[in-house]
Amino acid sequence: MDSISIPGIFNDAIGPVMRGPSSSHTAGSHRIGKVLHQLAGGLITKATFTFHRKGSLATSYHTQGSDIGLAAGLLDMEITDPRMSESLLIARQKGIEISFVIEDFEADHPNTYCCHIIMSNGSELNAIALSTGGGLIEFVSLDGYEFNRSLDLPTLFIQGPCELVKKYGEQLFSDPVFETKVFRRESISRKDYELLIIEFNTKEVVLPKEKSNKLLWRFINPVYPVMGYTGSALPFATAGDLEDSPELLDKELWVLAVEYESARSGLSHDEVLDRMKDMVSVIMEAIDTGLAGTEYADRILGAQSPVFFEAMKNKKLLPGGPLERMTAYTMAIMESKSAMEVIIAAPTAGAAGGLPGAIIGMAEELGASLDQITKAFLAAGIIGVFISRDATFSAEVAGCQAETGAGAGMAAAGMIQLANGTAMQALGAASIALQNILGLICDPVANRVEVPCLSRNVQSGANALASANMILGGVDPVIPLSETIKTLLDVGKKIPRELRCTALGGLSVTKTARNLRFLDTQHSS
Repeated sequence: MDSISIPGIFNDAIGPVMRGPSSSHTAGSHRIGKVLHQLAGGLITKATFTFHRKGSLATSYHTQGSDIGLAAGLLDMEITDPRMSESLLIARQKGIEISFVIEDFEADHPNTYCCHIIMSNGSELNAIALSTGGGLIEFVSLDGYEFNRSLDLPTLFIQGPCELVKKYGEQLFSDPVFETKVFRRESISRKDYELLIIEFNTKEVVLPKEKSNKLLWRFINPVYPVMGYTGSALPFATAGDLEDSPELLDKELWVLAVEYESARSGLSHDEVLDRMKDMVSVIMEAIDTGLAGTEYADRILGAQSPVFFEAMKNKKLLPGGPLERMTAYTMAIMESKSAMEVIIAAPTAGAAGGLPGAIIGMAEELGASLDQITKAFLAAGIIGVFISRDATFSAEVAGCQAETGAGAGMAAAGMIQLANGTAMQALGAASIALQNILGLICDPVANRVEVPCLSRNVQSGANALASANMILGGVDPVIPLSETIKTLLDVGKKIPRELRCTALGGLSVTKTARNLRFLDTQHSS
């Protein structure tokens, strides 16, 4: 993995705070749009996005919100803005023409965005970006220069004739104040021109006032909530590192999570705890919103969580103990998501309900405090970091096992934390939960993140509870978490593309699903 792409709890595992049906499609595209807005200096008049025919975006860019995400990003609109669903209309009103093209071309990633931007001053830019799952993005090309950047650090691009870029770069780095703020730099030559990429280790970046007008300057502020990795020593990086450190495994996992995130991001321990408490508050609001009943015209399912919750309170369900409340809360969050309300991708929008619904539901049954809930989410978050680093959160890459499956593994660790278990127990529970869901396909009905996503989120909570109880009851997971995570990615790559969020197989092509898609097309036309 690239040394700067070190996953974090808030950037990768629990987050982003967002609206929209999909984190990889809506939140990822929004971040791509935000970067393009900065690259163009806010002068965009026309934007064309080309998707390859065999990727996931060709069939889902509209129904899963890539189009509105891109438009909102180009407008520099926040993803929590209530106008999010109207962003395409707002862009047109502001004179920005946005179009989408489906073509055959080579692409290594199913979520590849080929971006062509025309600006009001007549200049153009071309970029290739990827949405890699859970709202994460990478830019792999700018105006023909190939590189790989997640853009989670303040980044300066200087472009121009090689000799001039080299000369100006030498002047820049002769300034000791400027140099101390640089984390990494890279020069990429292309014919007689060069692109100098400079990444900074601080949010407070003061650029030199004197700039050659013969060079093209582009400065990008990060579009992630927390600064990226700037080289601090990490206490561990992978699940394998923990498994090889018996002196750490007797600790509670939330403690290790705080140590990791603090080292990775530069946040203090208290700041990590406070940020997670804020995330928990957003999740609780999403539950309340869902249980109160939600409406949204462009969705398959109506508000079912209020009915289920009422049935639970009136004891009309078969006895399920905490699982009843966990189910209600999971459904409420998923319905808030489908109604374009504010949610948190945990670890993705498609899997936004299972992990938080399970932890909050169980916590209420146990009478747990906000501090205990916060610690459970931190424990879950560090498992997500391990999955992000050695596998993926993208259903387009590895099927639903990478979304609701990952959520189940994370939730199982959170359950162990609620029981005041050890890090070793948490890793074991996460491994069992992931083992239970290997090979799960992603086959959204009518190209919407509703069916079977709702029931699979509920299933992930039940899986987490069973896995945690197995560990607490002394069951041996046999396969360590590090090996299970790598197996998840290996299995995912072997799932046919028709079963990886392309709506070309599984439940997506049943008679009922085809009828729903037909009715949606008729409605749209």
